[in-house]
Amino acid sequence: MDRIREGGLQMNPLIERLTAKGVEVTEVEDRGEEARQTWVAHFIRPEQRTRLSPYLWEDIGAGADGCLVGTAAEHAFERAGKWKAMLFFQHSNDVLELDLTKAQPLARKELIVETMDYADIYIVDPAYTWTYVIPHEADWGPYFLTKLGTKGDH
Repeated sequence: MDRIREGGLQMNPLIERLTAKGVEVTEVEDRGEEARQTWVAHFIRPEQRTRLSPYLWEDIGAGADGCLVGTAAEHAFERAGKWKAMLFFQHSNDVLELDLTKAQPLARKELIVETMDYADIYIVDPAYTWTYVIPHEADWGPYFLTKLGTKGDH
């Protein structure tokens, strides 16, 4: 089984949970690197970009201005304008485009994937004005952050 096919099978439970909540999901291959680079450009300060941590969430979790953590992050995600969003992962080039217009609220536990390539989850709106991040470490996050230079409606 090739890597993409294998990855798709590992993501199936996540996709099933999303669709059960009314989310329309479109799988896109080979856009993960582009999504991560765009995410860094919008959420990581320029002076930090030369020394990024192995996990991008560590760079926002380490005291980023305006970064909400835990319950505050979950509430901000619930309130964020999210008719469309993109979900991508730390170690995979797979991306999920999400249409949330008819979706029920999503909880952290419904977004978790146990497989390491898919364990760190980043959700952004199409313009990258906000991000919701769920790290693989259960004791860390989730995080909610707005684009550098903007004020979010936390």
